[in-house]
Amino acid sequence: MKISVAFVVMVAVGASATQGRRCCNDLAAQDSLRDKVFMPGSTVYDAQLKSYYSANAAQHAWCMVLPASTADVQAIARTINRRQCPFGIRAGGHSTWKGSNGVKNGVTVDLSHMNTTTYDEEKGIASTQPGARWGTVYEALNPHNVSVVGARTSVVGVGGFTTGAGYSFHSNAHGFSCDNVANWEIVLANGTVVNANAKEHADLWKAQKGGSVTISSSQLWGGFTQYNLNKRDAVFDAYLNFVDKTEDSSPDQTILALLWDNKNGFTLRSILTNANGQANRPAFKEYMSIPNIGSTVTSGPEKDIIPQFTGPTPLGQYFKSLAAIDELHHALVPKLQAAAPNATFSTLISLQPLTPAMVRHAATRGGNVLGLEAVVADGPKLNWLFSITVDTEAHQRALLPIARSFVYTVNKKQRDMGTYEPWICLNYAWRDEQPFPHYGAENTALLAAVSAAYDPAGVFQKLRKTGLAASPPLRAQECEREKKCVWCQE
Repeated sequence: MKISVAFVVMVAVGASATQGRRCCNDLAAQDSLRDKVFMPGSTVYDAQLKSYYSANAAQHAWCMVLPASTADVQAIARTINRRQCPFGIRAGGHSTWKGSNGVKNGVTVDLSHMNTTTYDEEKGIASTQPGARWGTVYEALNPHNVSVVGARTSVVGVGGFTTGAGYSFHSNAHGFSCDNVANWEIVLANGTVVNANAKEHADLWKAQKGGSVTISSSQLWGGFTQYNLNKRDAVFDAYLNFVDKTEDSSPDQTILALLWDNKNGFTLRSILTNANGQANRPAFKEYMSIPNIGSTVTSGPEKDIIPQFTGPTPLGQYFKSLAAIDELHHALVPKLQAAAPNATFSTLISLQPLTPAMVRHAATRGGNVLGLEAVVADGPKLNWLFSITVDTEAHQRALLPIARSFVYTVNKKQRDMGTYEPWICLNYAWRDEQPFPHYGAENTALLAAVSAAYDPAGVFQKLRKTGLAASPPLRAQECEREKKCVWCQE
C-alpha cells in the first residue's frame, strides 16, 4: 500500500479583442444559438460567473454560450473550428483552479443548461447530460429505486467527474464512474456526432472513460463520525485495517479526513458508507468500538444522504505514513496563520483507498486508461487529497506557496519512507500537475492515437484552454523533475 497525492485550492493579451468579437458574433448568428450567447455585463453572464464553485475558476470570457442540445453543441464546434476560437468548457464547474473550466481570452462553452437525467426501465440505463450535477441525478433516479456510480457530493458535475475517473461510494463494488459508462454521445471537433461504446468507436469509448449502467438500489447508509484527537492512533489503525481487509466488490467503504478551520481548530473524522443501505456492517466493527463525539451516520435514499458531504507493505509502515501526514498538517497551520494573520481559511486532508477490486471492475467493463493495474499490483494504495479554502484573493496569494510547499514536503517524506506512489487522479489534479504520464506508456499511446484519429486538426489540444491536456506531453520522464524541484513545471 503506497500513497498518491492530489492537490486542490479554493477561494471565495493572448488573442485580440477583434477575434473575440468575431467569434462571439459568429456564434450568436447561428440559428440555434441566437438566444444562447451572452456578453459581459448581461444578467445571464454575470449569474453564471457567480455560480462557479470556486472564485478561482470564474473567468471573464469574451462571451459565454449555453447550449441546450446536441445540435447546439454541433453548431458551437463548427463555429469554433472555422473561426479558430480559443475556448473553454464548463460542465458542473466544480474544479477549483484558474483555467480549469473557464477561459479569459476565449469563449466559455457552459453546459449547465444540458442537465437532464432520464431512465430507461427496460434497458436499465440512465442517460445523463454533462451539465447535470450529481444531486439532481440522484433525485431523478430515486423514484425508480436505482442509482449510478456518481459523486459523493451533490454539487459536482457529471461531465468532468466521469471523464476524470470518478471515485464513488460504489467504487469498490462497481469500479469508478468511468467504468460504468454504457455509451457516450460525443460531438467531435468538426461538429459530427458519434456514439462511443463497446461496439462502436470502442477506442474512443475507452479513452473517454452519458448514459450510465444503473445499480439496483438507491439506498445508502453512511455519514461523518468525529473523534477526539486523542483517538487518532485508534482511528488510524481502524482505517488501515479496513483497507487491508476490504473484500472484493464489498459495498463498504471508508475515507479518513483531517481538517482545520478558524472556528473548530483541528478535527478528525471518518466517513463510513455502505452502498446497499445496510447499517453497522461487521467491516466497521473496529470503528464502532472507538468512542466518538458526534456522528451523522444514518440510512436513507442516496439523494438524501449525499448532500451532507457537500462541503503488501507492512501495515505498520502505513501507520507511520498517516502519522507523518498528520504531524506535518499540524505544523502547516501555524505557518499559514503567520503568513496571513487576518485570513479565514480551512484545510482538509482526505485519504481514500484504491483497491484491486476497483481496478478489476474496469477490466470486466472494457478497461480504462487510468493505468492503475500496476499501481495496485501488490495491494491497495491510499490516495491523499489536500485542499485549502481561502476567503480572499490577496490571502490566497500569501498562502498558496506555503500550501504547495506542504504537498511537496509530504511527498518527499513518503519517498523517504518508501511509501510514495506518483499516480495522480485527474479529478483532483492541480493546474501544473501531470496525471497522464503516470497512466503508463500503452495508455498514453492510446490517448495520442485516439486524439489523432478523431481530432486530426488538434482543435481540442490547441484551442481548448481549460482543463489538463493529455498531449503534449505524454512522457513519463516529464514528472521526474518533481524529484529535483519544489513543484513540477515551475
